[in-house]
Amino acid sequence: MQIPDEQREFLESHRLCVFGFNRRSGPPSLSPVFYFMDGDEIVISTTGSRVKAKAVQRNPEVSVCVLDEKMPFAYLTVFGHAHVEEEGAAEVMRRIGEAMSGSPVSEAALPALEQRAKEEGRVVVRVKPAQLVSTRPLARPSE
Repeated sequence: MQIPDEQREFLESHRLCVFGFNRRSGPPSLSPVFYFMDGDEIVISTTGSRVKAKAVQRNPEVSVCVLDEKMPFAYLTVFGHAHVEEEGAAEVMRRIGEAMSGSPVSEAALPALEQRAKEEGRVVVRVKPAQLVSTRPLARPSE
């Protein structure tokens, strides 16, 4: 699915979402995580031993809800299919770190990120949207 411009702009202008996934039993689980957009995919970082990664490998159907913290509190929910990748975890950690801090990660810090990704068993979770549900309006009027 190609994400419409207004919804893409909303997703690209935020960095924190609530990631929903199916547990082995019981109600779905929710986890707040930082993310970034890569084309039409939502990308997060986690460890391979965490429930998120295991749940996605068991059942790829997930939801992602991005909330705006400013009035009128718009939100966008993505229902999609996720998959786990073993490669590229350090680069995703870099991109997430930049989203969290609002500033670039220095080249000097990259070897430490590579080491940390390896030690922590980091993986990449990519969510491909299948359906979008959002409040209106998502775009803010120019100030």
